[in-house]
Amino acid sequence: MRYRVLTGVLLCVTVAACGGNDTVSRGATLYQQNCALCHGGDLRGGGGAGIEGLSRTPSDLTVLARNAGGTFPRAEVLMILENYSLGKQTGRIMRPFQHLNSEDTKRIKTSAGRIRAPAPQAALLAYLESVQRP
Repeated sequence: MRYRVLTGVLLCVTVAACGGNDTVSRGATLYQQNCALCHGGDLRGGGGAGIEGLSRTPSDLTVLARNAGGTFPRAEVLMILENYSLGKQTGRIMRPFQHLNSEDTKRIKTSAGRIRAPAPQAALLAYLESVQRP
């Protein structure tokens, strides 16, 4: 099962790099640069070993939709990304992600309506949504 997820992630990144969805490709790059160290290259929370101050095992980011009843929780994930980018995260020790802010914004359709999000956060959101597993 683990190899199937990793293969899916690699396929997604490969397709995106070959002219597929540019937003997902950018999100995959942002993930690798900012999140993979702790959440693991397979997004399942397998990283973070030996990182000083890490308070608990990082979340499995491939089951966000499953944990939310089958629908990817865009608004909630965007709120978390925004809090991290503004340095307002609570309950977890994470490095600041101010560089995920941008004047360039994208409109994201959520269950609560459309939300404007900085382009880097929108890209990371698109990537996370693309790698959800049942």
